[in-house]
Amino acid sequence: MLRRMLNNVNNNFEQALASVAVIAIGASLWIDRNYFFWPPELTSTMNDQRIDITILILGIGLLISALIDNKSKFWQHILLILCGAAIFMLALTQLWHAFLGGQMRMAHTVIGDFVIFCLIVRAAYKS
Repeated sequence: MLRRMLNNVNNNFEQALASVAVIAIGASLWIDRNYFFWPPELTSTMNDQRIDITILILGIGLLISALIDNKSKFWQHILLILCGAAIFMLALTQLWHAFLGGQMRMAHTVIGDFVIFCLIVRAAYKS
């Protein structure tokens, strides 16, 4: 069983790697309750735990889909679309913080999010 799951991860490497990254991002956002700070009027909305948990659950779902070799193409496509949209919006929000908020320390996270988005797009293209 473990050998089959590892083979599935090998066959769906981009999807598995992107899903682990999405899980890590969702967990880190859930832990850091003050990650988003600009504009001050939207901090409570952007730091909402429900968004963080949703990102975490999407990543877990995408990983499970990769581990079971994408038995349901419908769910694989839905999860790829939702994870891609979530990561792309997160990257845009961080880019907004970097330039408009004057916090260039978020530039490396924007780059990482765009790389993860590219992995998701590649996984969707291969499916």
